[in-house]
Amino acid sequence: MVYNACLGEALKRLAQMRESECYRAAHRLPKKTKERTAAFAAARKQFGFGEYDLHAYATQFSHSWLGEKPATSIQRISAAKPGQQHLDSNTVQKLATRAYLATHRYALGENGKPRFKGKNWFDSVEGKSNKSGILWRDNTVKWLGLELPAIINPNDEVVAHGVSCPVKFVRLLRRKLNGHNRFYAQLICEGQPYRKAKHTLGQGVVGLDLGPSTIATVSNESATLEHFCGKLQPQQNALRRQQRKLDRQRRANNPQNYNLNGTVKKGVKRWHFSQRYLKTRQQIAELHRQQAAHRTSLHGQMVNQVLAQGDTFKLEKLSYRAFQKQFGKSVGFRAPGQFVSHLKRKAVNAGAQIDEFPTRHTRLSQICLCGSVVKKPLSQRWHVCDCGVGPVQRDLFSAWLARFVINERLDVDWAKSAWSGEDERLRVASSEIQPTMRQGRPPVPNLHQKIAVGQSRSLAQSGENGSKAHAIRIREGMRELACQPEPPAYAWGVVSLPSVNLDAVAL
Repeated sequence: MVYNACLGEALKRLAQMRESECYRAAHRLPKKTKERTAAFAAARKQFGFGEYDLHAYATQFSHSWLGEKPATSIQRISAAKPGQQHLDSNTVQKLATRAYLATHRYALGENGKPRFKGKNWFDSVEGKSNKSGILWRDNTVKWLGLELPAIINPNDEVVAHGVSCPVKFVRLLRRKLNGHNRFYAQLICEGQPYRKAKHTLGQGVVGLDLGPSTIATVSNESATLEHFCGKLQPQQNALRRQQRKLDRQRRANNPQNYNLNGTVKKGVKRWHFSQRYLKTRQQIAELHRQQAAHRTSLHGQMVNQVLAQGDTFKLEKLSYRAFQKQFGKSVGFRAPGQFVSHLKRKAVNAGAQIDEFPTRHTRLSQICLCGSVVKKPLSQRWHVCDCGVGPVQRDLFSAWLARFVINERLDVDWAKSAWSGEDERLRVASSEIQPTMRQGRPPVPNLHQKIAVGQSRSLAQSGENGSKAHAIRIREGMRELACQPEPPAYAWGVVSLPSVNLDAVAL
């Protein structure tokens, strides 16, 4: 209620400010000037659109039911003193801050319009300091007479390190695990995070190329091309099955809301949900939670592997929102943007350097060592140039070139001088990836497409003669496949196709 009230007031003040003449005059001023900044600041001050202005607005709740003593039942549970408040002033001010920041990002165009929180939508509450409000004392959360002892694993080194550091403020979290509420105390502490001894920082420059489904890393001593969160695919398949089940249940419970062609009718509708539907929806929520936790774990493992290769990391600055628009859900459940954020955070804490450069001037996937720039389609996964460079896997070559980017420009001469012997190292790295990635694998023709529909029916009706004819067609297709240009044998770890024994082919 406090958050929704503050959010509604912030949106109201923002709308009034945007309709004012002073705000429109500030918009007409040249960008990135002191006059424009000062004009916007004056407009914000005039209409009270600021963080502390919203704090002043939130103080009225201390004179409402929030400032009254709790109910009798709550008193018995929490052993609270008579006259104690439901919410302290620090917590109310922090809720006002969250509402202001959401509205501020919306005003700047960084996020969409913030929404009001419905029932069971608000999952966290926090204070401003560890001196008043929500407190952390002796491994116990204390808040307005309520004391909640924390369950701490003494063998967890990370938790032991966090508890030993000075606590700035405490955040209470609610998480749903298999349909049940679990509450956690999140401590925001001072100092450096705990780093395990086995996760040591390497030395040297590391180039990265992050794609929607692969990640390529090249350092001075190693080169790798791996599936990006490939272990999430079984969970994604199970999630899709549950979602199809949920759709069937919704259609069975609400046939009046669907047209004959299966589409949803327009207009206002009432939906009826069965107990089985609610149970399936709960199972989907649990699968989403497990997938998110597993994805975070995989990101952490990959970040540790990357940090062990060097202390300077260079990668292209990509738009992961555009990635999601182009590749869809494949990017959504792998979350490459979250991985990059995780890498930046851990690299800074470890004392490493991150260099992100735009693709406008570098164009690593299109440029060659000879300086020629050729735009490749996404289906072309191998880089081959007339100058003699290649064939080399496209992502690995881009990661290798990223190591020679200085001041957002590729030093072609430096890269050309260091290319000797690197092609073999990149070929070995590309051969280690699983064949399911089909990196560089030639398209296998559909051998059955050579038979027309009518011809296939006649062959099927002709008995033995039809089988022989079918076998001949297959052998012809294999000969055509064998006569194609031989791809590099290291591309996917198999022998080249011309070595296939055609006489051994059987139906």
